[in-house]
Amino acid sequence: MKITDNNETGFIKKVYTENIVMEDSFYKEMFDVMIQNAPVSMYVMESESFSYINDHFCHLVGYSKEELLSGKMLISNLFHLDDLPMVQESIKRKMKDQEQSSRYRARVYKKDGELIHVEIHSTKTERFGKTVLFGTLIDVTGEVAATLRLKENEERFKSLFYNNPDAIFTIDLQGNFIDANPGCLELTGYSAGELLGTSFAPLIAEEDLEAAFAYFAKAAQGEINNHTITLIQKDFTRKNLEITKFPMKLAGEIVGVYGIAKDITEKVEHQKLMEELIFFDSLTKLPNRKLFEDRLMQVFKLREANDNPPAVLFLDLDRFKFINDSLGHHLGDEFLKIVAKRLIENVNQTDTVSRFAGDEFAILLPNPAQQEAIELAKLLNKAMAEPFDIMGHSFSVSASIGIAFSTGTDETVDSLIKKADTAMYYTKKYGKNNYTIYSEELDQKTAYKLILERDLKLAITNQELTLHYQPIIDLKTEEVRAMEALIRWNHPELGLVPPDSFIPISEESGQIVAIGKWVLYEACAQNKAWQNSGFPSIKICVNISTIQLQHPNFIQTVQQVLEDTGLEARWLELEVTESILMEETKTLKDSLIKLKALGISLSIDDFGTGYTSLSYLRQFSFDRVKIDRSFVSDIAGDLSGKAITSTIISLAHKLDMQVIAEGIEDEVQLSFLKDENCDEGQGYYFSRPLPAELHNWFKVPGDNKTVK
Repeated sequence: MKITDNNETGFIKKVYTENIVMEDSFYKEMFDVMIQNAPVSMYVMESESFSYINDHFCHLVGYSKEELLSGKMLISNLFHLDDLPMVQESIKRKMKDQEQSSRYRARVYKKDGELIHVEIHSTKTERFGKTVLFGTLIDVTGEVAATLRLKENEERFKSLFYNNPDAIFTIDLQGNFIDANPGCLELTGYSAGELLGTSFAPLIAEEDLEAAFAYFAKAAQGEINNHTITLIQKDFTRKNLEITKFPMKLAGEIVGVYGIAKDITEKVEHQKLMEELIFFDSLTKLPNRKLFEDRLMQVFKLREANDNPPAVLFLDLDRFKFINDSLGHHLGDEFLKIVAKRLIENVNQTDTVSRFAGDEFAILLPNPAQQEAIELAKLLNKAMAEPFDIMGHSFSVSASIGIAFSTGTDETVDSLIKKADTAMYYTKKYGKNNYTIYSEELDQKTAYKLILERDLKLAITNQELTLHYQPIIDLKTEEVRAMEALIRWNHPELGLVPPDSFIPISEESGQIVAIGKWVLYEACAQNKAWQNSGFPSIKICVNISTIQLQHPNFIQTVQQVLEDTGLEARWLELEVTESILMEETKTLKDSLIKLKALGISLSIDDFGTGYTSLSYLRQFSFDRVKIDRSFVSDIAGDLSGKAITSTIISLAHKLDMQVIAEGIEDEVQLSFLKDENCDEGQGYYFSRPLPAELHNWFKVPGDNKTVK
């Protein structure tokens, strides 16, 4: 049994040993298969030559196993010369037991010459008493390339960031500066130490701060935006910036805001200059007509949302021509600047004050109550009447204002402005220093004016003009001393047109020169005819206007008329209104002096209604003054009327001038004037103006006693 047992035991051991060998062989074979087919390159090397490599290693470097295991392929044949010392040093350290394992990267040349980057994992071990190295090679070329690209991008970004002439900055989500390039530091005037870590808010102008925060919030929420702001530099200089903001992301999360700022101050200033040239008056800096019309159009678009219709006030200065001519254009310009300032000071911020041309201004009220517009007109009239002091010259003016309210959706910009202009014209013609609200009736008056202007051109040719004469009576002797020639227009369709209706039109159109010449000739001819009929010689009084006096040929015209009619100069008296003397031009002065030199008498009409300087009365040696009818009509019931009349008479006599009272209508007035030693008078009390052929002033030729 023991023998059997021993045999069995030996058999079992043999079988067991064979099984172990077979199992070891299986696992070894399996391990070899795994190594050969591993997805990483594996190697075993002794010294600097390979003793084992897997298929992946061959595929990675492009060499066959035979080439790599021949003993001729050394590491010096594979690695880049710059990296070879590092590889050799790593091998040496392991061979000398100075390190067990290592991990590093190096560049390897493939068989075809391509250079790749690998990461080497190397470990030493002992085999059969020998030190061998085994490890893996991982191709990291793509990763290295990506890293290089990232680095290049970072360098490029830094270059763009720090070398960009525009200001570039980064801000965290709390609004504090994280970084700022030199352009940003230069733009703000702060150093990096002063700026970084601080809020951007103190750099923004107060009026733009709310918008700046809103745009910052949008960028912090992922929205790219572009906007303009005003920057306050360290030295408090203001700069106009155009800023682009976009989110700053890290790992997909927004961590702050990038900003690029461009200084557009010069561009903004240039744009403002262009806008001023296009939309603003160069003298007063007020909006011009173009901008006014544009704003009025915008108001029209919003009229449904407003409680009241828009209104336009059209303002024209009275006596501006006199100021301009008297003070010169330079001071005239300074005057207009002050006018513009006064207008702005008296309107609301929502209103628009515009200068249209010359002394014409317009004010746009977007949403006024009617009474509000009226009160503004009164306020402006008062403001314009306040004395103006320009470079030592003090004077007063007034303003004529027209008001027009929009009537509905069919209203246009042009029509509303035209209505205000029409109302202003009416104010200027019938009172000045006041305001007029536009109505359709005014349009009818305008149409009437246009008809008169059109037909007046043919009035002389068609013999529609005629002269009526009103006697001027010596209040002591009741003798006729003169006749005033008064023009009448018998219009073929409109009938008798009063002088107040067509004389201003003739002055505006320039026709007054031709009409004035006709009146002068007809009046002188009639006076000569009376003389030739045996009646006593008296003066013929003819009214002349500023335009006639300033015409370069006026003196020659008067001389020619006297010569053609045969009337002596001493029997002609020319009447000028008191307002003419306020023009104070050299041409006017010269004309008056030359007329006196010819022997023609001069008188001032409507005395007391203007601003005549006493020096003018003496300078031009006026012969007579006419007390305006408004003072004469007040004699009966107004003590001030009596006082003014008495003062004028006394003043004129002291200046050696005679006095004529206009508009005498009753015995009370006549009695007072006689008591005050008024020299002469005229009015309906004596006779209304009549055609020459209807007058019966003298009982017989040679008798100039009046017949009532």
